[in-house]
Amino acid sequence: MRKVMIVDDEALVRIGLQSIIEWESRGYRIAGVFKSGEEALRAAEEEAFDIVLTDIRMPGMDGFALIRELKRLDPGLRFIILSSYSDFEYTRQAIQAGVTDYISKYEMEPEELLRVLDALTIGEEGSSGGERVRDRGAEADDSLADEKAGLLARTKEQPEGLLSGHCPSLLKRLEALGRSARWLVLMPLPRESDYSQTERKAMALQTEEIFSRLDGLEYFGEQDGMLHGACALEASDPDGEVRLRQIAEELTAAWAKNLNVSLVAGAGASLPFERLGQSRTDAERAARMCFYEGAGIYFGESAALREMGEQEWLDLYRQAKNKIEFLHFEELGEEIRRRMADSAERLLPSEWGRIGEMIATHLMNLMIERYELDPESLRGRFGTNAAFRKAGTKAEFVRILEEMLARAKDAASSLQASRGWLAKAKAFVESRYAEPIRLEDAAERVGFSPSHFSQRFRQETGEAFSDYLTRIRIREAIRLYNETELSTEEIAARVGYLNPNYFIKVFKRTTGQTVKQFKQRR
Repeated sequence: MRKVMIVDDEALVRIGLQSIIEWESRGYRIAGVFKSGEEALRAAEEEAFDIVLTDIRMPGMDGFALIRELKRLDPGLRFIILSSYSDFEYTRQAIQAGVTDYISKYEMEPEELLRVLDALTIGEEGSSGGERVRDRGAEADDSLADEKAGLLARTKEQPEGLLSGHCPSLLKRLEALGRSARWLVLMPLPRESDYSQTERKAMALQTEEIFSRLDGLEYFGEQDGMLHGACALEASDPDGEVRLRQIAEELTAAWAKNLNVSLVAGAGASLPFERLGQSRTDAERAARMCFYEGAGIYFGESAALREMGEQEWLDLYRQAKNKIEFLHFEELGEEIRRRMADSAERLLPSEWGRIGEMIATHLMNLMIERYELDPESLRGRFGTNAAFRKAGTKAEFVRILEEMLARAKDAASSLQASRGWLAKAKAFVESRYAEPIRLEDAAERVGFSPSHFSQRFRQETGEAFSDYLTRIRIREAIRLYNETELSTEEIAARVGYLNPNYFIKVFKRTTGQTVKQFKQRR
């Protein structure tokens, strides 16, 4: 795998180059990223590289001086110049000096970068005995990376477990930095549209670069959407709060300037290194304070977030169900907002997700059971319950809840208004089926014209008014046959048919059997 060095004094360029392509899947590994020629030269004296991507104009040692020094160390190195719009004269000089190619760092496309990289032939001029210089410390770096991955896995699965014996090299590095440490988690402030993989990769690269530059910090990696690391503490700085705030301010400024992203940081309790898993739990809980307070740094000691007790959950469940059944949507919204505003009793964001899903379920049940709406149409109208779980801030949760309650209120009002006339028409039939009823009578009862009533009735019920009236009359006739000894003539009269022969025909057409057959099968 070809090893690549990146040198540029602009952080945004360094981050962009690292995230523009999937380097390792293309056969390349970013082995060093430096903001100055001096840093790059020191690294090259300790480790061998194959390709160098470097800016020309940098403070201190510029790109030309760096190229000369690196070629002295290893004539087999290949160089690609990162040029800007005003660098063309410098670029011509670089090409004359033996630079392989150049690309515009402000108009760079992944395909163009790969084309230039893949066209390079890696020579053997600086080798000894036909072999390139072995990378010093490469195996140690790989081992340390494995330990960091193991640390993330172990502290996630067993946060209370001791780390002694599990990551010796990493613990040794931390012990050289201080006497104890706080676990740090960093993440972007949640937003409605999730962050892309490219954005998240850029955040990780920016964070790793700053951690490598500042004393006392160790970057572990990314897991579950959070970036993890630790800050070692000295005896003279027992809690490290002032220093951590300074670090957070630098990270905040870098993320805002280079990535246009707001930073959330959580710092766990200061604990011995072998108990870092417990500090991680504190840090992750602290970072969840952003649900209420937004971007910023939060400390585990002051992050008083809790789960709901069983009785508390049952009480809220019944209260929400009751308010929804009686269509008190605004009261329910006010109650939820009141609870969220109570800073002394703040719940974990996951608990609010559970509450939101419970409310959404009650609303769906109301629409299905009372108003007979189709579940699929409800999902299109109200969205899915999962929206509450994805709400990353209190404001977003309240917005989702208020929108859902407002839709429920509008739907209930509309359905009640649209179906109030229908209930009135059906009640009219139920109370008058024994009398001669015409469609015009029912239409007048609900204040519709006959044609409008006929059309709306069929739309709402799926059957014509005359068919509905017949169904109710025959239903009552069957009840009378089963419960009385009345004659067919008497039953016909009681359900609104003055002509018994016509009643018999309607009975057969509706039930599929004659009156005689029906009586025999009772």
